[in-house]
Amino acid sequence: MTVERDDEKLARFQKALQQMIDRVRQDRYVLAVVLDGSLSEVTIWRRHTINVWIIEADGVTRRLRSDGNDERIFRILVEDGINFHAEVIPRSRFKLMVEGSTRTAFSCNFFAERKVVYSNDPSIESWFKQANTVAIKVQERELLAFSTWTIHALHHARKRLEIKKDLELAGQELLSAAHSLAFAEIIRNGKVWEDDVIYRAMELDPELFQVVYLDVLAGRKKKQVLLTAMARIDQYLDDHYKAHLKPLLALLKKANRVMPLSEISDHFAYSQVYPWHIEAACEWLERKGRLQKFSAPFKLTKRSLKEVEEPAYFLES
Repeated sequence: MTVERDDEKLARFQKALQQMIDRVRQDRYVLAVVLDGSLSEVTIWRRHTINVWIIEADGVTRRLRSDGNDERIFRILVEDGINFHAEVIPRSRFKLMVEGSTRTAFSCNFFAERKVVYSNDPSIESWFKQANTVAIKVQERELLAFSTWTIHALHHARKRLEIKKDLELAGQELLSAAHSLAFAEIIRNGKVWEDDVIYRAMELDPELFQVVYLDVLAGRKKKQVLLTAMARIDQYLDDHYKAHLKPLLALLKKANRVMPLSEISDHFAYSQVYPWHIEAACEWLERKGRLQKFSAPFKLTKRSLKEVEEPAYFLES
């Protein structure tokens, strides 16, 4: 079997992309195509498919039964034997993405180059340039998202180890936390990285990832190895929490009052910072003595006459 060279594979993928563009160019309801992830000899070895966004006119979305009720529409296309994974996005929703108003906003901009490869709508190209500028500005929000993921995974790793005494599942949770840390390190570095994130993170902080990733991955699921990894992740969070949890801390500081978890969650809605991760971060901060925990009344329905209690948090100025 002949092994295809990277330059040959790159040429084949570029040809397929151009064929797809030429085809959709004839459809007046397709306004633009965005390539998600670059095509180059450096990145082509990772590719088996081409990822694109297809921006369509408003009001023409074709839904299939397999789409269910999901707002996002995905299609698999093919050109010259190469599959395309396409997200079909109405023009109005793309504008919201630019403004950071949906969960699909440009949150992965640190991990994939994106490029408009076809457009017949000048506004879309203008919005796209604006979106790439905004993506760098939301670095703090991205750090918050991955840091809360890390805290959530660390919490579950502790439960697996201390309560269930399950070293294997605790190790899996720690590997999940390590991958979240890797993403945080890339974002801290502030540059787009399209290759495997964990390897780049190991270059940025080899000591950290030796303890929290390589030692755990090596299969030595001894309790002490896991406890050491947990302690190191906790230390990392201690060292960086002011920067990595800055949007959360800033919100609580500005409020200067006891703030219910539901209100905090609403503030971060549509930003990939999920309520259960915010909860984990607030609980971690409370255990560290950096927040005070209270409870606040909460109505389960619009018509509820009785109230239940939800967690609420206070940050002293």
